[in-house]
Amino acid sequence: MKDIAMTTNPTPITTQTADGQPRRFDTVIVGGGIAGAALAIGLARAGRDVLVLESTDVFRDRVRGESMMPWGVAEAQTLGVADVLTAAGGHTAPLWKRYSEGDPVARDLPVGRMIPGVGGSLNLHHPVACQALLDAAASAGATVLRGVTNVAVACGANPVVSYRVGGTPQQVSALLVVGADGRNSAVRRSAGIVLKQQDATACISGILLDGVAGPQDHDVVMEHDQGVCLLLQQGGGRARAYHIVPMAQRARYAGVGGAAHFLADARLPGSELAAALAQARPVGPCGAIPGTDTWTAQPYAQGVVLIGDAAGHNDPSVGCGLSIAMRDARTVRDLVVAGARNSEDFAPYGVERLERMRRLRLIGDLIAAATVEPGDNRHLRRQHFAQAMATRDADIFPLVSGMFAGPEKIPAALVSDAVLDRFRAVAA
Repeated sequence: MKDIAMTTNPTPITTQTADGQPRRFDTVIVGGGIAGAALAIGLARAGRDVLVLESTDVFRDRVRGESMMPWGVAEAQTLGVADVLTAAGGHTAPLWKRYSEGDPVARDLPVGRMIPGVGGSLNLHHPVACQALLDAAASAGATVLRGVTNVAVACGANPVVSYRVGGTPQQVSALLVVGADGRNSAVRRSAGIVLKQQDATACISGILLDGVAGPQDHDVVMEHDQGVCLLLQQGGGRARAYHIVPMAQRARYAGVGGAAHFLADARLPGSELAAALAQARPVGPCGAIPGTDTWTAQPYAQGVVLIGDAAGHNDPSVGCGLSIAMRDARTVRDLVVAGARNSEDFAPYGVERLERMRRLRLIGDLIAAATVEPGDNRHLRRQHFAQAMATRDADIFPLVSGMFAGPEKIPAALVSDAVLDRFRAVAA
């Protein structure tokens, strides 16, 4: 895969005033990935003076989320960035097909009919999506700096951001600093915000493939002996594939031969993906990430607010990372445009996000308990899950649907760990 070309700034960037003082921006966003660039677009279009500080010079392929669930697409539409992603090559999948152990019928999940005005999940190569959004932010009037290192924030009513570009130290001030700088957020450390963490429920390995055959009008989730395989179509014979396996198998697709092993598991005899992947070839690295969950009740401090993975991430096996980023960006955009600046102004965002992450965490735990967790009754658990999905079990189907329609759509009475006990206790 070619690296995605860096954003260029149309004019030289000045970060100091004529008297040598740090230039003041309305908002400084640290991190120009999906969440940060999307927020920059929203704020710049609303007339705010925005600076984006991005560490990379180019966006490179890594194992990242590349499918935006319908509820995230709806947020992207409201934020005004969905068209940017579609124009960059975003591929809409109106249908998911699920192949489950013990169920001879492929079960269709019509994700394109869950939210009015949203045609389905939106799949796009992560570096392409990041670059398209960052370019759109620059076009909207945001100032973009790349190759930024050593970021630190002096929090308070008038926060100051220190950083380096090309080894040269610089400073800017702001009304608000947004941490959109990922799981190892420097902004979060500066603000003293500590995330809670749930240990990994599974390991997610992924690879980008070309030469995928067959219809590309649907995505696939398929159980196999090691765990679960997903194929998310990007159009033109390209797809991102994932294996979700128990943590004990986390090294299964690592090292020399890892990609070949990855494809072999997806092409197992009798596999629903064997024909589609018969001539598929890797066009990116094969990497793995743990299925952890992190969160905080207060993703903000005086002069600072966190969005995206910086504010806490969901188990990637649920596939909602991009949707979380879009809701974060849309919510914070709305609050800032309405005048939010002080920490208490972001309290509604913290309350909503905490509950949103709790519900998504339950979905991840359910998927792991039903299909991936090792144990003598795993086959029975899978069959029980297949039956629950096929019959639209009133306690299970609404939970799984929350992945696609939005976690707020899950009835409050179902948000309970009792569903996990139900699966783990399944017996013949």
